[in-house]
Amino acid sequence: MEDNSRILKEKIDALVSFGESAEIEFKSAKGGFPGSFWESYSAYANTNGGTIVLGVAEKNGQFYFDGLNKDVVTKYKKIFWDCAHNRGKVSACLPRESDVIIDNIDDCYFLICYIPRASYELRPVYIGSNPLGNTYRRNHEGDYLCTDAEVRRMFADAEHDRHSKDGLILEGFNLERDIDKDSLRQYRQTFANLQPTHPWTSISDIEFLKKIRAYAIDYATGKEGLTMAGLLMFGNYDSITSLLILHILLITEKR
Repeated sequence: MEDNSRILKEKIDALVSFGESAEIEFKSAKGGFPGSFWESYSAYANTNGGTIVLGVAEKNGQFYFDGLNKDVVTKYKKIFWDCAHNRGKVSACLPRESDVIIDNIDDCYFLICYIPRASYELRPVYIGSNPLGNTYRRNHEGDYLCTDAEVRRMFADAEHDRHSKDGLILEGFNLERDIDKDSLRQYRQTFANLQPTHPWTSISDIEFLKKIRAYAIDYATGKEGLTMAGLLMFGNYDSITSLLILHILLITEKR
């Protein structure tokens, strides 16, 4: 145990000396549990995973320990777990008990939180109750807010992973009311610019949507309509918001 602790301390000390990277984020927690922690949590979960270290300050490009005591860091650990299990705070609790560790160097305590990459069915991982405007990804050394299109793509990828053939055909949604025609037109224009001789450039919108599996027909039942991926790619804001609320409710029930 002593050897493991020594190795861990040496590693953290080296990381502090090296600075931040795409895989590790240091956050000062001298003034309380930082709200930006959850932005990094979302970002790591939606990208390749990473480590957040609470209790380290940055000044002029140099990193220093906050000098937190064990009681404060123990309190932060409880705050982390309380929030991680609260669906009103974050959409998924990803770490295991062994991923969240209290340690110290020269009596300066800090909290190490390893955030794994979320599986497809849990992405996007977002803050609060609405994924739009609250979903982050990691880019080099920072967290950035995902666009609505990126969030839709994550939901579409998750749905495609669960329904690898035609995708889920949605009930109660239709082309006229729920599709944003400008988004579809821009997508088709981009497609045509990239592949001007492709036969799909001259077919109707409905046939094009069928080709890219945004609209599907279940020939066994005769059911047809927009797929989950289709609405997430081309739907208008209100329709997508309604869909995401339904999706979140279903996930919550399953959990």
